[in-house]
Amino acid sequence: MREEELAGRRELIRFARRLDGRGILTSTDGNLSLRLSDESILITPSGSCKGMLRRDELVLVQRNGTATGRPSSELGLHRAIYEERPDVRAVIHAHPPHATAYAVAGIPLDRAILSEVVLSLGAVPVAPYAKPTGEELADSVRPFVVGHSAILLRFHGAVAFSNSVARACFMMETLEHVAQIDFLSRQMGSADVLKGADVEALREIRRAMLSI
Repeated sequence: MREEELAGRRELIRFARRLDGRGILTSTDGNLSLRLSDESILITPSGSCKGMLRRDELVLVQRNGTATGRPSSELGLHRAIYEERPDVRAVIHAHPPHATAYAVAGIPLDRAILSEVVLSLGAVPVAPYAKPTGEELADSVRPFVVGHSAILLRFHGAVAFSNSVARACFMMETLEHVAQIDFLSRQMGSADVLKGADVEALREIRRAMLSI
């Protein structure tokens, strides 16, 4: 086994357990993947509890579709994101409770309520409902992948992606954190958000960070 693949297996297991421990991944829900330098994909197997996975249970999917096991049924979702974003190396799909509630309600997380969120996560759109497996789900997210770091999946959950497993994990954690804060501020009757030049200045910093 190549060192890159072995290191990738370690990273996926490490962050799968972290997300499971935080209640962002539960039971057999969700999936994680990592794109390797030869364009093969390491992905969690179908129907697995991510908090109990072993490194050898991760599935390696080659570019021609051959696989070492039964990959997640939502492999197409991961492939679509990789196809749209050459810079993305890791994808995480999960059902974090608060963020998924926004997905069910069809409410995007796009209010500029925290400067740190504008910088790190940006706006999070809602992709239209599609069946959880197959090309319909992949096609539903394609229009939103470029320019975003996370997407809410209507009546389904959320997906986050970045240039490493760690950063994709942190995006998913930030997404759930923002959803909780947004929910609480709405409960308190607050409609206050950052506005105008302040938001644009933060977005400019974010664009510069993404271009590095």
